[in-house]
Amino acid sequence: MRYFSRTEAEALLPEIERILGYVLPVLEGIKEKSRILLELETAPEEHPAEIALEKAQLQFLASGMDEWLRKIVDLGAIPKGLEPALVDFPSRIGGREIYLCWKAGEKRIAYYHGINDGFAGRKPLLAEDSSATA
Repeated sequence: MRYFSRTEAEALLPEIERILGYVLPVLEGIKEKSRILLELETAPEEHPAEIALEKAQLQFLASGMDEWLRKIVDLGAIPKGLEPALVDFPSRIGGREIYLCWKAGEKRIAYYHGINDGFAGRKPLLAEDSSATA
């Protein structure tokens, strides 16, 4: 596993934002296809051809989204959510493994959390933490 310094992680934010610019519209398409599919599956009359088409399109969209998210993983980061878009970067503070935590819209990485804490356990990076190590 690659460990990031805060500076290294922040250098990737423009690329991650670019990738998310492709992922989030696909997510909207997935939600819309899922809604249509649910309507078709619960309709009183059967629509097997339309259901098959919607399922195929949904699978195509999901596959495309997975490909885009894989690009974030290939950078060494970990996508943790899409609503809101969250990305973690493995790092260390004082020898302890942590995740530098970034939420879409934030200009810098200003938070971290323990490996098992998740977003709810975010803590602000202090000046002495800004040397999070790779």
